[in-house]
Amino acid sequence: MKTRIAAGVAIIAALAAVIVLLSSKGSHPPVTVALRIAVQPVEQSAFVTNQVRSARFKSLMGKQAGVKPALAQKLSIKPVRDSPLLEARIGVLTRQEGRRYAEAFIATLQDLCGTQAQVALVEQSIR
Repeated sequence: MKTRIAAGVAIIAALAAVIVLLSSKGSHPPVTVALRIAVQPVEQSAFVTNQVRSARFKSLMGKQAGVKPALAQKLSIKPVRDSPLLEARIGVLTRQEGRRYAEAFIATLQDLCGTQAQVALVEQSIR
């Protein structure tokens, strides 16, 4: 009798664990910052992309914007389809962090790119 009860409890616990795992959406940051960037000359887009993907840039941006290091490392960048622009995205915890991040992004990136490429913010979204 005790083994049947123990088995029933184990099955219920396993089902509850599966339900919790399937229903959890993960811990995504609530605010997304999207920045569209123009690069001149366009041929330097790969160079700029590599700068944004570097741990150095991500670390600098995290410190300047007050973003947790784990979130700062999740910065992504990709070319915008059918456009010469690049789009950088990052998730942050607050809109204030998002604004600080957006404000510091272009200046920091331009410092790293030096004279090899000129970057300009075309569009920003903080949602």
